[in-house]
Amino acid sequence: MLQPVRSYYLEHKTIFEENFNIVLQSFDMEAIHKMRTTTKRLRALFQLIQFLSPEQFKAKKQLKNVRQVFKHAGKIREVQIEQELLILHKNLSDDSFEAYIEYLKQREHREISAFLKSIPAVSKRGKILDDEKILSTIDSIPENTKNEAQRFIDWKAGQIHKLNNLPVSDHRIHRNRTYIKQLYYLFDILTYLTGQDKILNKNSEQLRDIEQLIGSWHDLINSTQYLQSFFNAIKGEKTAEYLAYKKIITAEKNSKQDEIINILKSL
Repeated sequence: MLQPVRSYYLEHKTIFEENFNIVLQSFDMEAIHKMRTTTKRLRALFQLIQFLSPEQFKAKKQLKNVRQVFKHAGKIREVQIEQELLILHKNLSDDSFEAYIEYLKQREHREISAFLKSIPAVSKRGKILDDEKILSTIDSIPENTKNEAQRFIDWKAGQIHKLNNLPVSDHRIHRNRTYIKQLYYLFDILTYLTGQDKILNKNSEQLRDIEQLIGSWHDLINSTQYLQSFFNAIKGEKTAEYLAYKKIITAEKNSKQDEIINILKSL
């Protein structure tokens, strides 16, 4: 039995279920955020379990019941971040962006409504996580899995290197973030299993800093997309204020992208 894997699963399963029950009773943004983060951690763990026990376990099956909930939660978060970015960058008057602010609020309310509608359906399906299957698989994994854990790291590193040898694209940078974030989430387990103190020649904090940098870049990508969606929705003319805001966002995005590409190529 791999106790660190078992403990990690039980910890994050508990956090997920506690916050799911909170949201089931009433809307709570903090609980939604914790659900979403914990789902990402569990998804990374399930990939590792499948890698260590490929004949017994299929990672994708374990979270299929919350896939739609997770998607809506992500959309809520994206709109909220765009509202925060707008406030952060505005040396622009509120009046200039009143219509855009209202558009974002409407988008947020629409995503919240879709999220809340999806919750009862998930609850009615019964148990979200198959404890018996997950725990029995974990308990069947041999203690000595050093080589297999190293191959898991090498697999993720290989995916990162493969992406970075292809032409740069928003999608590929974002995929890099997913792989790096998964290694960060599993850092303590993987270093315990392999006996290493670093992954990709980085410690835990360094991996977190890289994935957060890519996350802040991705927020700016979303910002330009929301701005374009707004203009498509109102069929309006882009004013000087909006164009200035887009220029600021684009410049920040390009600056971060250059930094990110240099970091990724060094991994």
